[in-house]
Amino acid sequence: MDHQEKGILDIAFDFFRSLKLTIFLLIILAIVSIIGTLIKQNAPSTEYIQRYGVALYNVLDFFNLFDMYHSWWFSAILMLLAVNLIACSLHRFPGAWRQISRESGAKELENSMLKTLPYVERISLTHPAGTKEDEIRSLLKRRFKNPQRFEGESTITLYSEEGRFSRLGVYITHLSILIILIGGILGSLFGFRGFVNILEGETVDHIALKIKDEDVAKPIGFAIRCDDFRVTFYDLKGPEKLVKEYTSDLTILENGKEVLKKTIEVNHPLHYKGLAFYQSSYGAIPDVTLGIQWKNKKEKTVLKGLEGETIPIPHSEALLRILKYAPQAHNFGEGVQVALLKPNQPPRALWLLKDVPKLDQQRGDDFVLTFEEISTKEYTGLQVTKDPGVWVVWVGCSLMIIGLIVSFFFSHQRVWVRIPARAGGEIVLAGSTNKNRVGFEKKFSGLVEGIRSKSSD
Repeated sequence: MDHQEKGILDIAFDFFRSLKLTIFLLIILAIVSIIGTLIKQNAPSTEYIQRYGVALYNVLDFFNLFDMYHSWWFSAILMLLAVNLIACSLHRFPGAWRQISRESGAKELENSMLKTLPYVERISLTHPAGTKEDEIRSLLKRRFKNPQRFEGESTITLYSEEGRFSRLGVYITHLSILIILIGGILGSLFGFRGFVNILEGETVDHIALKIKDEDVAKPIGFAIRCDDFRVTFYDLKGPEKLVKEYTSDLTILENGKEVLKKTIEVNHPLHYKGLAFYQSSYGAIPDVTLGIQWKNKKEKTVLKGLEGETIPIPHSEALLRILKYAPQAHNFGEGVQVALLKPNQPPRALWLLKDVPKLDQQRGDDFVLTFEEISTKEYTGLQVTKDPGVWVVWVGCSLMIIGLIVSFFFSHQRVWVRIPARAGGEIVLAGSTNKNRVGFEKKFSGLVEGIRSKSSD
């Protein structure tokens, strides 16, 4: 039973550490990323139905292709890639660590080693070699690293080694990818992206999150006020105006006290308590002034409201919702459409025309509504994001840069120089490297030529 269980575990481990699995997962992620680029993410369902039709929309929605980066299957691919990286690292790391942590290579350069080392050179001598040891040591130190000295019965071996840590480069890179994946998962699970429109001079303490086709209000735990909004245009000839930049003066308030002020512009957000407020858009909302004339009163009541706002009618249980303003309503001039909401009655849509103030008298109610004037209020549109994994991702990216530098610019190099202790004989040089053979050959050849020139003096 134990043998069978061990066999199953070995099969599973071999599967997860497979390089073929790594390549397959990377190809899948590349294809998925292309699909995510071609299919617009998190758009309203009406837009998808208009573009793809109902049948195809249902299929794509079933596979979460409209919000694929938050889907369970995308997270599963990332988790499988993480397991694959861990399995590959666990499989290869013990051998690499033994090479890093072991003692220096053989104490002396033996003839049996010369058959296995890839770089071997011999230099014949005709005079005592002991006088050359200091010069050889100096050359070896200049090109590689300060060597160790091992003295045998008839030879002296100088051994230099550098770059053991370079074998960790691939594992540092693997670790960085895992950290980046963790940061992405943290951002996906605990982060969000919302928006808010703030009128000049107004304060809000919540934002809106787009969930499916609905805007869901989310409190942010403090208040933010728009003190001023400015738009500047390019000084160009012609009627068309091109926006140069737009900025907002924002103030953060907690318990009614101002705690932070900042002017934001595009790509220069305000950061506070893990939230980032980006300048995203701007616009203007019609500010409508309406009049209410009661039949039994001489005074006219004035109401003010923004387009889309619902306001109560004084001395009544009725509500009035301002639907939209039109500079030209059915060729009768300026007008505003409103909805009259009364208890136990269906909503009633009305048009109020500025040039026809008595139009609402036809309704035969206790009061007559009139359209008095129109003005506009500018608002700033802010995109609000929270990503608790962003710093984890930055740490992973920094670690990846370190891992790539170690992997590509450093190598584990070993060099032996065996010097005869008596007159005559030959100097034997040998070396090895785990990568960057071209660079090592250049350094090794320079060392050989330097020792050869010194030996011929």
